[in-house]
Amino acid sequence: MLKIALKQFRLVLLLPAVLLLVNCSGGDESKEDGNTGQDDSGYSVQRAAIVTVTSKGIVSTEATYSWSVTTAPSENYSLANATEKEALFAATETGTYELTVTINDKGNVQTQKVKVNVSKEAKEFKTYIAKVFDFKPAPGQFINDLPAANDGEPFEKILSRANSYLVKKNGDLLSLGAFGGYIVFGFDHTIVNIKGKRDFRVLGNAFWAEANPKPDATMRGGSSEAGVIMVSYDKNKNGLPDDEWYEIEGAGHKLEKAIHNYEITYFRPDPNKIPVPGGTTGSVGFVDMEYIYWKDNQGKSGYLVQNNAYNHSLDYWPKWLRNQESITFKGTRLPDNAVDESGKGSYFVQYAFLYGYADNAPNNDNDSGIDIDWAIDKDGKKLHLPGIDFVKVYNGLNQQAGWLGETSTEIMGATDLHLLGENIATRP
Repeated sequence: MLKIALKQFRLVLLLPAVLLLVNCSGGDESKEDGNTGQDDSGYSVQRAAIVTVTSKGIVSTEATYSWSVTTAPSENYSLANATEKEALFAATETGTYELTVTINDKGNVQTQKVKVNVSKEAKEFKTYIAKVFDFKPAPGQFINDLPAANDGEPFEKILSRANSYLVKKNGDLLSLGAFGGYIVFGFDHTIVNIKGKRDFRVLGNAFWAEANPKPDATMRGGSSEAGVIMVSYDKNKNGLPDDEWYEIEGAGHKLEKAIHNYEITYFRPDPNKIPVPGGTTGSVGFVDMEYIYWKDNQGKSGYLVQNNAYNHSLDYWPKWLRNQESITFKGTRLPDNAVDESGKGSYFVQYAFLYGYADNAPNNDNDSGIDIDWAIDKDGKKLHLPGIDFVKVYNGLNQQAGWLGETSTEIMGATDLHLLGENIATRP
């Protein structure tokens, strides 16, 4: 009897504690990603973070919605899903934003107002890359130099080195190799998709030609090694680039010779094969004209040519993939843009696409800026994203440019134009 009485007494003591625990844990359900919530004064969110705002009340499934921003301390905001029950809002400037939603339920129209209070972040955001998640370059002249790779090093060491190159304000140059080679990185905040403005820039080493042998050229060119850009926002809020990707549709995508759903496979070279030399251009010697064999899904094949230019490594195959027989990449292949304007193989000009790519225009040029509204889905349909958290860049060109070798996208960082205060109008 004494044991039974003690058990009952313990249960009486535990019951209030359990109820208190349940009530406390339920209080966090209105939070989103730890920094957003809703109370009687509206929603609260840090700047450069996406908050989901919703209408109140019970309506039928046939109801339609129309969201708008009616009062704003700044135009630097994004409103997405404006015709859904739940809209997505983000802003880069602090203050109180008033949103209005008009609900039409079978002819019964009602209007609701919602306030979003945007505050300054507790720890100041970085304007540059916060983390490199993946790095998979294709074979190329510089992939064992930029970043440096040594025999026997595991991929984790190379990925760590890629982070050391790019996770800083002034990054170091990193090569993606031939067509398809890519890198995936993210930021410590959401880059907000602001209407009518370009939102971010991927930094490369593109430059304009100083002495084009064709003085009447109508297009800008020099060293333009266009990297196709893909974007994603952290919809599931787990901090990883595992949500849907969308491709930035640049000007080259719309050209007739662009090949969508292109696929290429490179085959590891046999170290014992006899090189097929190809002479020289100036001081550059073509060591092996049949160095790395490739074939694509268009029924074509060819070779990456090995040369001794730039004092680069003569090993084009990624050293951390020493035992891998082949590498396959997929993506949009842009039209060839390298032209031998000398007619002698000595002066190639890589003409820039009008807009929309990495390493296509110099970093101080407006056309290196990217508008998130240029994003398309896998079916080529345009869409409006509230912002992005992750970026993937891959080389969109499969071409040899004489003594310059294969065209290879290089990057050295990325920046949030809004946090930097750069105001660049978009292109139509």
